[in-house]
Amino acid sequence: MKNTGTSLIISLIALIFVAAACNMSTANLSGLTTSTDSDGKNASSSFKTGDTINGRAPVANNPGKVKIKFAVTADDVKGMTKGDVLKGSEVSVDIEKDGTATYTLPVVPAMAGGKYKLTADMMNEAGEKKDSKSADITVTQSTPPVPAVTKNDDDDDK
Repeated sequence: MKNTGTSLIISLIALIFVAAACNMSTANLSGLTTSTDSDGKNASSSFKTGDTINGRAPVANNPGKVKIKFAVTADDVKGMTKGDVLKGSEVSVDIEKDGTATYTLPVVPAMAGGKYKLTADMMNEAGEKKDSKSADITVTQSTPPVPAVTKNDDDDDK
């Protein structure tokens, strides 16, 4: 009888450890979305001059502090090599516990049209990359408006 009771207690303790291990998860990025608005309600992967690229990367199961590093890289852009980081697009966001890291990048006239990739890398406090998500985006370069030609009133007097 004593042997059965001891076996039962050991089995119960082992079951508790297994259940606890299953409930413990490591921090991760649960996604990466892009939108035309800062709230993420107007999902889009296409942007044009004058738009703002908004990115949202939710962090889940985060027991401590992580850093989310965002960057836009060229995928198929004239004048850029695939993988080149777009100048001025790199941003780091610190997240404590669970939360959402947000990113914004205005599409300025100097930004070449083409296909890009927005990447969010999650780094732990030791600087090790623990997760990564990316989203494909397309930028359409708008042509600047041509100024209207107006007749100068002074020309009538000549």
